[in-house]
Amino acid sequence: MRKIFAMLLILMLIPLIPSTAERSRAFLRVPAVYQTPDGLLSGTLGNLTVEVEKGEGIVYFSAEPLTQIDTQGAARTAALVASYLLGIDPKSMNFYYRLESGSTVVGGPSAGAAMTVATVAAILGKQVRQDIIITGMINLDGIIGPVGGIPQKLEAAARAGAKMFLVPAGQEIVEETVPKQVRIGPLILTTVEKRKVNISELGAKLGVKVVEVSTIEDALNYMLGLKIERPSTERPEIPKEVKELLSKWVRNYLNQSEAIRGSVRSEVGKLGALSKRVINSILSDSENYSSSARDEMAKGNLYTAASYAFQSVVEADYARSLLNYALRGEDAVNELMRRADSKLKEVGERLNSTKPQDLSGVEAIIASKARYYDAKNALKRAADLASKGSYLDSMDWGAIHYLTYAYWRADSASNWMDMMGLSQRMQVDEIRVKEVASAILYEAESVISYSESLIEETGASSSYLKEAYSNLNDANTAFSSGDYYGSIGLSTTALAYGIISIHEWFTSDPNAVEEAVKSSCYSSINALMSKGIIPVLALSYSEMASSMEGSILESIAYYELASAHAHVISLLSQVSGEQIETKSSLETTSTVERVTVTQTVKEESGIQETYLIAALILGVFLGFVVGRKSH
Repeated sequence: MRKIFAMLLILMLIPLIPSTAERSRAFLRVPAVYQTPDGLLSGTLGNLTVEVEKGEGIVYFSAEPLTQIDTQGAARTAALVASYLLGIDPKSMNFYYRLESGSTVVGGPSAGAAMTVATVAAILGKQVRQDIIITGMINLDGIIGPVGGIPQKLEAAARAGAKMFLVPAGQEIVEETVPKQVRIGPLILTTVEKRKVNISELGAKLGVKVVEVSTIEDALNYMLGLKIERPSTERPEIPKEVKELLSKWVRNYLNQSEAIRGSVRSEVGKLGALSKRVINSILSDSENYSSSARDEMAKGNLYTAASYAFQSVVEADYARSLLNYALRGEDAVNELMRRADSKLKEVGERLNSTKPQDLSGVEAIIASKARYYDAKNALKRAADLASKGSYLDSMDWGAIHYLTYAYWRADSASNWMDMMGLSQRMQVDEIRVKEVASAILYEAESVISYSESLIEETGASSSYLKEAYSNLNDANTAFSSGDYYGSIGLSTTALAYGIISIHEWFTSDPNAVEEAVKSSCYSSINALMSKGIIPVLALSYSEMASSMEGSILESIAYYELASAHAHVISLLSQVSGEQIETKSSLETTSTVERVTVTQTVKEESGIQETYLIAALILGVFLGFVVGRKSH
């Protein structure tokens, strides 16, 4: 009887034990930059704590002091990337981020890579090396992106005793701005002086080894001793059915382009010498695009060929539109306006009445929506120019050129809908589509905001950043109106341009970045294709990127775009509970760990065991006392 009573006491005590083992935690130090009262930049280290537990995909973020939106956005991206790497549905967990820093304002997503490392560590129950400090953005594809203030962050890491400092690939040499006072008579003026800093050399002087890292996998290898095996980085092959559709686009555009050029040539003799020369020049451009399309088709680059063929038909039709304007005046412009408006309405109705039945259908809708919005903007711009009588090109396109483009852009949106039905049929979760749209939009806002702040500091400007903002504004409009597919397409484009605008000014070795982005892109596409999913957009953009490798920034932009679309499809298709294989580079054996989400940090398990032992001892003691009294 005594023993039974004692065991009952133990069982009553166990539920009172704190459930700390349900939440895993990881800690590391992150570098930040703040501005001193005299206008100089200085580095400091903040404390980052990340906790994860089973949940509903909610990301909690708190900071002291308060942070800007781009830092908070980095936490959401870190949760997505860590989940993707480990094959975990991000909707199956809750993520808690706490960032404490000595800087007055913690701005910029430069803690994104550190957050991702800490998130992986928390999920796996691993400890992070505290003698290694990392700075860098984290992109959706796991690429570690460029950041500012690296020299100051390195100095802060050195003061804290760090032995290694991880920086984004391509940023071994950075340019920093330093305020400089110049005396002119009785006046003292403050100017800005730019100078290049070799981070590796600076690190050597400070006793810190500087290492460039391209991907989050590189960082995990250094900071956790973890090697993640990812799918092949070989260039993926576009499936036969996709090639057939792309070939059809190319042939149709080339045939239409040729027919239009023929009709224009038969009528252009009616014009004066100057008008004739202008139109013949445009026809020549159209022919050149057709020739480029045939060349790319011969190489097997069918999406690139389709892009050239599209430009060919736009220019051919523009020549025809100019001819009609020269012969008929404003009536020709009004007819173009009605044609473009009618085409947009036709495509819009088709888009609104179509629901995707598989993941390739999702991509088809996303691609169509993005092109539809582009056509709408072109039509709006044309109407504005026409109201001012600006029909012809000068420094920029005139109304006639925009109207021609709007029509054919809407036509290309219709073409993309033919890509539906290429993957296995599946139920598309519209709630999840909205959640992914929100995540991509938030990430785009974060990166673009950070890019703007960095570029402003240099006094430079970027056409990529302007393009990013244009797409971001449209993405916000689409999301607010409930068009989540359109928002995804526009947000991913905005995100790619935002990232490339940072590379434009802050990456000294874009070739290293291109190679890293390409490998990550191919790996993501191959992972999807191994599951029977055909990521048409990602395949198309990656092909375009490979054909543009002579133009390094454009190539990186298309690889980023391809990778982002691959990750969108991955997020929409992911099933909770999937596992990946990892290898620890610190182990002496070749044992492969099976990664699960049930592991917890050792310290917390120890606390749980302590409570359990205490409960047992107390139970035994009470049993002994009860036994004594019963005698």
